Amino acid sequence: MSYHLSYLMGAENIEDKELESLDIKIEDRTSDGDRMLKIPEEKLSQYIKLIKAKLTKGFWNEIVGAKEILFIFKFNDGNIKEYELSPENEQEIDKLCAEFNNEPPNKNTNVYKYISDNKFYHDFMIEHYSDMINR
Repeated sequence: MSYHLSYLMGAENIEDKELESLDIKIEDRTSDGDRMLKIPEEKLSQYIKLIKAKLTKGFWNEIVGAKEILFIFKFNDGNIKEYELSPENEQEIDKLCAEFNNEPPNKNTNVYKYISDNKFYHDFMIEHYSDMINR
């Protein structure tokens, strides 16, 4: 079965039961409430709708799949920008990640490597995106 991974932060408005009702498995959880999720391919669009509706303003969520990496940014004014990561938009995504994290721009110019540095994504990223990480 095909699936996506997501490290869900800034989602205190999303209850575990909402995720579980979509057959999303909570693989792990941090002490401050961040959840590491495994999302079945057939539930991806419903998960994206949930994120757009309930993600806390000023946060983003990335969704890592074998063929695509999605970013959903929710700005402080409630506006949403959604991207499918590619070399063409990587610098724009890097700038938004830096802005949302209050970091200097161009700190993580290789967004694929930046994502793979997350322990939850690391093995999956190496398996599916090693060429983009090591360029």
